[in-house]
Amino acid sequence: MTFTRRTVTSGALAAALLSLAGCGSEPEPPPTPESKTPEEILAAASSRLAETASVHFNLTVTGDTFVDSGKTIRLLGAEGDLVRPDRVQTTFQAEVVGRAVSLQLITIGDQSWTTNILTGEWGPAPLEFSYKPDILFSTQDGIGPVMGRVKGVARADDEQVDGRDAYHLTAGVDESIVGPLTYYTVTGSPVTVDLWIDRETNDLLRAQLAEPPREDAGDPAVWTLDLSHHGESIEIEPPI
Repeated sequence: MTFTRRTVTSGALAAALLSLAGCGSEPEPPPTPESKTPEEILAAASSRLAETASVHFNLTVTGDTFVDSGKTIRLLGAEGDLVRPDRVQTTFQAEVVGRAVSLQLITIGDQSWTTNILTGEWGPAPLEFSYKPDILFSTQDGIGPVMGRVKGVARADDEQVDGRDAYHLTAGVDESIVGPLTYYTVTGSPVTVDLWIDRETNDLLRAQLAEPPREDAGDPAVWTLDLSHHGESIEIEPPI
């Protein structure tokens, strides 16, 4: 067969047109991920937390939040570790009779020890210091069961928490739902609950509880709880 310049040119042009046609065709769009309802996200996070054996927490507290019966110890914040079923170690920042102090607490089962504010030595926790942070992991009144009792939850815009993509849920709940969790320092209804949940693992990353304006003009309490190191190995032993 004899190829003329016109034949070669025509063939090249046809190939180019076919190539352009192929490049110009739009690829099929990827399937849209199934959108989860707020209730589904909440249920998955509650179930995930119930399966988590340990967690590190960082609690920031603002407002009037006394954790003793005499209203002399105002909680400012706490950081520590929780290990199921009943072990916790934490360092508290508190205001005692107007003085800022830091003390450590270890709870194992029904026993609790704190450091002396003046000497730093360990001893049995005073009876009047009745708040135990292991309530956060309680199977009855902890953050997991509280998530299961939240009604009318709505989904806000997704956000990032410490670099992790998170669902953001919000709801208004009755104070009785969060009372035991905050030692009844968050009062009034509705209490605004905001939850940030890891999109990939369903781990609860942050929970914020904010009470409505107080009738006595006091500072409304706001608890912000950050959780991390979910399920990592942690040992908590008696200090004495």
